[in-house]
Amino acid sequence: MSFADEKKSPTNVHVDIIEDADRPYNITGKSPSVDEETASSQGGEHSLKRSLKTRHLAMISIGGVIGQGLFLSSGANLAKAGPAGLLIAYCLIGFLVYWIAYQLGEMATYMPISGSFNIYTRRFVDESFGTVIGYNYWACWAIIAAVELTAIPLVLQYWTDKVPDYVWSFIFLVLLFCLNLYGARGWAEAEYWFTIIKILAVIVFLIVGCFTSGGLIGDTTYGFKYWKDPGAFSNGVLGVINALVLAALSVQGSEIVGISAGESANPRRAVPSAVRAVFIRIVLIYICSVFVMGMIIPWNDPHNMQGGSRNVSVSPFTLVFQKAGLAGAAHVMNAVILITFISCGNSAIYVTTRTLCALANEGVAHHKLGYINSRGVPIYALLCSCAVSLVCFLTSFIPGEALFLVLSDISGICGLTVWIGISVSHYRFRKAFLAQGRDLSSLPFLAPGFPYMNGFVLVASVVIILISGWSYFVPPSATGLVGSYAGPILSVLAFCFLKFWTKSKLANLQEIDLVTNARVYTQDDIKDSENRAWYMRVLSAFA
Repeated sequence: MSFADEKKSPTNVHVDIIEDADRPYNITGKSPSVDEETASSQGGEHSLKRSLKTRHLAMISIGGVIGQGLFLSSGANLAKAGPAGLLIAYCLIGFLVYWIAYQLGEMATYMPISGSFNIYTRRFVDESFGTVIGYNYWACWAIIAAVELTAIPLVLQYWTDKVPDYVWSFIFLVLLFCLNLYGARGWAEAEYWFTIIKILAVIVFLIVGCFTSGGLIGDTTYGFKYWKDPGAFSNGVLGVINALVLAALSVQGSEIVGISAGESANPRRAVPSAVRAVFIRIVLIYICSVFVMGMIIPWNDPHNMQGGSRNVSVSPFTLVFQKAGLAGAAHVMNAVILITFISCGNSAIYVTTRTLCALANEGVAHHKLGYINSRGVPIYALLCSCAVSLVCFLTSFIPGEALFLVLSDISGICGLTVWIGISVSHYRFRKAFLAQGRDLSSLPFLAPGFPYMNGFVLVASVVIILISGWSYFVPPSATGLVGSYAGPILSVLAFCFLKFWTKSKLANLQEIDLVTNARVYTQDDIKDSENRAWYMRVLSAFA
């Protein structure tokens, strides 16, 4: 028994589906009939639309999901690991996500489906495995949406603590719901401009931080003095281990390229450009940012978020401007940080909505969740995803910082589980491609490092998951252990149950369907993909 009938394709015949870029995109990959198109135009069944441009995906891949992971959680990470430990953690996770982005990019360019790896894992690996990965990813981003809504009141505490946290959370949840009612194009356009603001904020932060560290701004020359006292590491190797999960949470979002590929007008151009832009995101935004904040903020600063702290948590980005003596700019930076949280929450709602819609179309979620309205919005999936985000209202019963850190750990671990799914599905995709006698040169985008980097991603992700809760055993911390191990344990149990219930089998390499949803590119598409901006050509050569 399986969730859906297994699709088989001829082993030596390469058949691709040509999709009109102006035609609404059906997430199931089936070409709509004339009657279906008529129904769509008359308000019957509607489809996701290919309305995302290359600039949308490229900009979103750079900074579309920069949010509390960098702007707020980095303070907790600095306290956990110290400046050197924090830098090591981000370098390790950055190296990991770099390869994941390329592996997903190869599959998403060849087979652009909204929902991408949720379908890839079911088709290329095992139906039960794919179902678990799909729900894991949905849970990951549903929790991230709740995390952003929990973080927003913490940022607003910089100005006032008179308004209850749950009131702020509700106001911004309604705002995120409204932003996502306007379809993918509206979401992407909003994220495009939000991302420009975030990137400019990071660049200004890096400049001000470097000048402050060197003594050109402010009354103190910092240099590397905090690397000596209180020290480069706050808790040795254990601190680095503790920082890995929140670092993983910070850099999550590169896989959004795969989720939104099905709504891109030309995936051959948009997806590779977005994948290469991940290099900028990792190096410029994350590694440089944590390096600068580690020079100016000591890891034992009371404003760094720590569970149980009674101090108002202040973003490290805002603290740097305070230390530079730019009090007015600190208020501006805090406002920008608020915008980034709204932006990241907006992306989280978008991802959860598309993921749940894809699961419904795969037959592993209620069929109503796959309904798409005339705007191209999976409205019931949107309502369901927003409902899950109501967990943020637990801040009225659980201290905001404690709930924030637990939710952050859970979403970080869920993200690592999804990375395992992406890497395994890419390995199986490439093996099936070769087993069916296909030429790798026919792939529009090829990920380097196969199969060694697939093995690296798999081993590294599993190790990080296993050691993530090490520090919570002694002294024992129930909340810490729940945040670290609840997700993996539930995932393993769900996989075992589904394997027993459905009797699903590992997909046969010769029978894996490489035809349905595959896209052939016209000469215009190819010319368009070659006419990249000069800075993207430079980035391609460098990255």
